[in-house]
Amino acid sequence: MFVELVKGAALLLALCFLHGANMRLWRRHPRVGKAFSGLIFGGICIVGMLSPLTISPGVIIDARSVVLCMAGLFGGTTVALIAGVLSAGWRLWLGGAGALVGVLSITTCVAAGLAYRYARHRWRLGVGIWPLLVFGLLLHLAVVGLFQALPAEVAARINETVAVPYLMIFPVATALLGVLLRDVEQRQATDLALAGSAARLRAITQAIPDALVVLDAQGRCMELFSRDDGVHAAGAPQRVGQRMHDMLPFGEAQRLVQLLQDTLASGTPHKLEYTVYTPSGIRYFEGRVQSLGTQVNGQAAVLFLARDITERWQAQQALHESELRFRSLLLGIPSVSVQGYRADGTTTYWNKASEELYGYTEQEALGKNLLELIIPEPMHEAVATHVAHMFSSGEPIPAGELRLKRKDGSPVDVFSSHAYVNVPGQEPEMFCIDIDISRRKAAEEEARRLALYDTLTQLPNRRLLTDRLEQVMAASSRSGQIAATLFVDLDHFKALNDSRGHAVGDLLLREVALRLRACVREQDTVARLGGDEFIVLLQSLGQDPAEATSKARTVGESMLAALRAPYELGGQPYHCEASIGVSLVSGHSQTVDEVLRQADNAMYQAKTMGRNRLHVYLADAG
Repeated sequence: MFVELVKGAALLLALCFLHGANMRLWRRHPRVGKAFSGLIFGGICIVGMLSPLTISPGVIIDARSVVLCMAGLFGGTTVALIAGVLSAGWRLWLGGAGALVGVLSITTCVAAGLAYRYARHRWRLGVGIWPLLVFGLLLHLAVVGLFQALPAEVAARINETVAVPYLMIFPVATALLGVLLRDVEQRQATDLALAGSAARLRAITQAIPDALVVLDAQGRCMELFSRDDGVHAAGAPQRVGQRMHDMLPFGEAQRLVQLLQDTLASGTPHKLEYTVYTPSGIRYFEGRVQSLGTQVNGQAAVLFLARDITERWQAQQALHESELRFRSLLLGIPSVSVQGYRADGTTTYWNKASEELYGYTEQEALGKNLLELIIPEPMHEAVATHVAHMFSSGEPIPAGELRLKRKDGSPVDVFSSHAYVNVPGQEPEMFCIDIDISRRKAAEEEARRLALYDTLTQLPNRRLLTDRLEQVMAASSRSGQIAATLFVDLDHFKALNDSRGHAVGDLLLREVALRLRACVREQDTVARLGGDEFIVLLQSLGQDPAEATSKARTVGESMLAALRAPYELGGQPYHCEASIGVSLVSGHSQTVDEVLRQADNAMYQAKTMGRNRLHVYLADAG
């Protein structure tokens, strides 16, 4: 009988390995796997009941208690319930005097296994050999207790012949089966962790733009991890068996192979930068090599990672070029003024460039106050506030353009930067770095003048005239004051240019500009459109159109008289006449182009009427 019990337990332990195989098979569908595990555990119990130890008709003993409690502990509710229902159903179908006790023992084992599972997760109860052995002993003592519900003579026979071997073998079988299933569970968790780690590694290697390749000591590809485009761009092998020499120029390939061999020899990571010639141009890469520490296909191998650093390399080159340009700029600038001041404004440092820029010698400047030296009086309060904030907070005054003053009182434009220096043990200081930008300011002013003024006569050009005319129209719209535009065109100017040359014509244009300016007020504008055409803009002529027309006509007649006066051009006398068209400007009822066109039409009307006269544009006449 003892041997039969051992054989049954051994058979059940072997069959329980099906559980592990089943869970691996259904790893991606755990619910289906649990259902099949329940069927396996239940089937094992049925197999055990097919060849049981028969105590008396209808009373059998087998290893189902071991299987069912482990089904609850390691399989969970689904596995335990399926296995329990199958076992209970089969036991009831077998029938006999022990059927009810058999079902009760099945229920007890399932409940005990689930209780142990709960305690394991809730209170971290271990599943080592000793806890399992104690659990198996207590469980089978309970089952032996259930045997006492059988008829007295059957129970007595069990107690005399089976109970002791039963309590010796089945707790041990429970512990051994539990250890095996724990190993299956741990192996399954390890497999899942490895699968997850592998999936994450694949996702990472596919997501990163770097080329990631396993190479041997000769630069031959043994395994690829990266996307094909990343590998191709980096000049790395694109398939297993391909070598670095197949992808890169010989010199670059040799450098990389030497790096691989140095890494394998030292066991420490190495890196180098190399270039790859692609159809889109030269690309720059940083190659990093790390020894794998294990052999691949029987050979020492390294992990090679190539990162595209083209943008970084270009940025570094741009920075280097910027530094060179900046140094060249500093060398080309005549002076960079540096001064030092204390919190109260006392001057502590004054270099040679400051002497040249501001006119004070070092002896004159040291000890003097910043405000007295170079700060114009209107800026005193603002500068004092900024300096006080800088010394209290340590925050530099923002750099910017300033108009300071020289020793002789003349203004000087500088770009001023500031640094706060606080050396331990010394009084804090503020250093100002000023660069003379007077030439740049003058160039900007000249550019503005060229953009807005006629270079020959220094009168406003069409662009500035348009701006001023728009301002006059806006002011007229607000105040109701009428303005007037006078279109002045010199008569027979082309004949002068043709007969005496453009240089003489330019002399006439300059003299005409001076005479027209002399005929108007300071607030009025005299502009040159081009050629021999001038525009005079008269402001604030009153709110009555008749009055405004009369005033415009008076100014126009005075212009005609001034222009008729003799000229001295290149040592020779010349008489000039002009035709003038007048157009009134009132509010925004007209556009700038319309005003100029009306004045132009009036001027041509004056020419049609015999030249050397003035004509006023009338809206009714078109």
